[in-house]
Amino acid sequence: MKTILIMNGPNLSMLGKRDPKHYGSGTLADLENACINKGIELGVKVVCFQSESESALIRKLHTSMGVVDGIVLNAGAYTHYSIAIRDAIELIKIPVVEVHLSDIHNREDFRNRSVIEAVCVEQISGLGVKSYLVAMEKLVDKYMKDTTTTEELKAEEKAGPEALLAEERLAVDQLNKELLVLFERRMKHVERIAKIKMEMGKETYVPAREQEILEQAGNGVEKQYADLAQDFMKEIMRLSKERQTRLRNETHEE
Repeated sequence: MKTILIMNGPNLSMLGKRDPKHYGSGTLADLENACINKGIELGVKVVCFQSESESALIRKLHTSMGVVDGIVLNAGAYTHYSIAIRDAIELIKIPVVEVHLSDIHNREDFRNRSVIEAVCVEQISGLGVKSYLVAMEKLVDKYMKDTTTTEELKAEEKAGPEALLAEERLAVDQLNKELLVLFERRMKHVERIAKIKMEMGKETYVPAREQEILEQAGNGVEKQYADLAQDFMKEIMRLSKERQTRLRNETHEE
């Protein structure tokens, strides 16, 4: 499975608190979750990294050689003056897409210039979180095509079933991590919906809505997985109802 590294530089840890006009109201976690979800859609593994330190960013670029297949980089303020980061990008020979949440070409003069643009394969700015998602699409479509050689294919064949099994287990482990991220996000939304409904005096559980979700689950996968997908969603909704019941009980106890 191909891997995309999402790299964020200084002050991006403060998203949600920093100038919403330019950077939006979402947090860094929201941004990273959006990238992980996009990775699921594109069929790639997503690794996220953020640091305020120039040296840490450079070290991460160096250690990405032979490990990741593409990088989405928002270098923050370092974009405008870090020759060291520029040199690291040029050195690693990995396709890097430079991204920015805001439109750097329509802001202060000092933000107009990017010293890393020349060594990146693309620059995308001004689209908010979508800048990252578009960058991921471009990496997959244009710069991360499968370049496996005949020799590499032969080596994989010689590796035998044990190596293939290990590779598939790694893929499952990564998917498990991604599923847990999605599960946590879903539960948070379920809690918010339950609280809003309780304030409105409405029932938190609606059978018709559950049936609608089950139909969507059945239609959202290949035919051979439809029944399993519905069973999976039934269990998730059971857990959701259990959480809603706890919330109601906690509210009544108060």
